[in-house]
Amino acid sequence: MKKLKRYVVTEANYFVCQGYENDPDNLVLVSEHNFERLDDFAASQKYSIFTKEILEDGRKALKPTRYVGIIMLKDGTQIEILPQLCKDFEENIITSKKLLLKMLDGIREIPVRNVDELYFKKEQLNLFEIFVRMYTDEVLNVVRNGLKQTYVPYRGNETFVKGKTIYSEHAKKNYAHKEKFFVEFDIFSVNRAENRLLKKTLQVLDKLSSNNLNKKKIRMLLMALDQVETSTNPKHDFAQSIEDRSMSKYFNAMKWSRLFLLNEGSTFFTGGKVKYSMLFHMDKLFSACIASSLRKQIDRTNYYFLTPEKISNSISNTGMDKEMKPISDFYIKNKLTENTINMRFKFKNFWEYNGTERENTVLVFPVTEVLNTVFNGIGKTMYLIDLNDIDNSVSVLTETFFI
Repeated sequence: MKKLKRYVVTEANYFVCQGYENDPDNLVLVSEHNFERLDDFAASQKYSIFTKEILEDGRKALKPTRYVGIIMLKDGTQIEILPQLCKDFEENIITSKKLLLKMLDGIREIPVRNVDELYFKKEQLNLFEIFVRMYTDEVLNVVRNGLKQTYVPYRGNETFVKGKTIYSEHAKKNYAHKEKFFVEFDIFSVNRAENRLLKKTLQVLDKLSSNNLNKKKIRMLLMALDQVETSTNPKHDFAQSIEDRSMSKYFNAMKWSRLFLLNEGSTFFTGGKVKYSMLFHMDKLFSACIASSLRKQIDRTNYYFLTPEKISNSISNTGMDKEMKPISDFYIKNKLTENTINMRFKFKNFWEYNGTERENTVLVFPVTEVLNTVFNGIGKTMYLIDLNDIDNSVSVLTETFFI
């Protein structure tokens, strides 16, 4: 089996298709064909995923922008883009994935739950494969609890009369077969919309996943869904799916299926210049999670949280203004005094911090302030991210993140 080429990069890196012996570590050499694929893929999207730059020596380069996630090219090359939180490469991979999964936990379309650190420590799964693992765990939970059944319409030529006879079809098919009847009736079956969507999603992921354990679990689950037809019209089947207490075991699996099949929020792409990609705009994600965190933490008896326009905990509508610039200002109003407090949060990569931010800016990467120092509506232990030592980049995610 051909070994996959894997690259892990941040905004500090540049992709080039020509390399020299004395190139710095932040230059990532890819083939000319893959360089063109990345360039074409970025140009085909609504917003720029890479920026084109010319290096001092005249070479063309592609620099990742504010998107994080995974891109797999047609030849199997994997490119994982992560935020830069630490100087140390290996530590940054673990810390940044922890951070992203914590953030994604606040997005309603993505049911991130019970993240096992072995996913990205021992197994070294990229974000997409982590999502696949979470999805297969959810579907396995559904299968173990028994596939839900429902009455579905059945039409066929039978030797008995049941339901109603479709006389137009009966006349055409049974002119010479008086012993048969073309009938329509309902049968109790597992072939309902939700199960068809599960099977369709598993079939899509079976083609995209490159992790052996994930593929093994997918094929095991496909065998469990052998009696279910695959969805041929996911949008119609999602419209037919039921969201009530009786289907609670399906809720998370359906959210994942919606993400993979409908590409909601323009985060998941298949086909075209790449095999697949799953990308999130870091500033949109950050703004949404700050809003989600503040909603949970403020003292609602004394304060209002004034949500800026277009900020919600939805990946498709998360904190970008009309010019597609990230919203960084958040407002909290005192119920008694009617005074409005402005707090400005900015996402900061490790190498972006220069210590010159304004006093009312709460720096989250790599420095954090206790929100209690801004106003007294948030408890003293409510941190967002705590990087203990900037110089040595010893980073620790606090347990109080987004309580």
